[in-house]
Amino acid sequence: MAQQPMAQLPAGASEVQIMGKTYWHSGDNFYQFNENTGMFYEVPQPTVQAHKDRASQAHQSVVAQPGPGVTADQIEGCRNAAADKSNAVPNRGSEVYINEYNSCIRDLQ
Repeated sequence: MAQQPMAQLPAGASEVQIMGKTYWHSGDNFYQFNENTGMFYEVPQPTVQAHKDRASQAHQSVVAQPGPGVTADQIEGCRNAAADKSNAVPNRGSEVYINEYNSCIRDLQ
């Protein structure tokens, strides 16, 4: 059964960002806005846990260890930048995360 488009979200719907995409959440339902039609559509609940698990496992095994002089804020910045780029390619996300994080750490050292 196809979802019926809606011009307005249910009252109290809140905007959430999941893996770089904007959704609206109300109760147990999630919605996305289609710019082409100008309507909201109900979508399945977005899942990110499998991606987080893969990135976390890969991160633990092959990421560069920051040398002396690299601050916690710089490390966090590298993590965030790598996560943004990996979210853009979920099918290769963990590989992209590792490459981007390691490159960022190397640049800081």
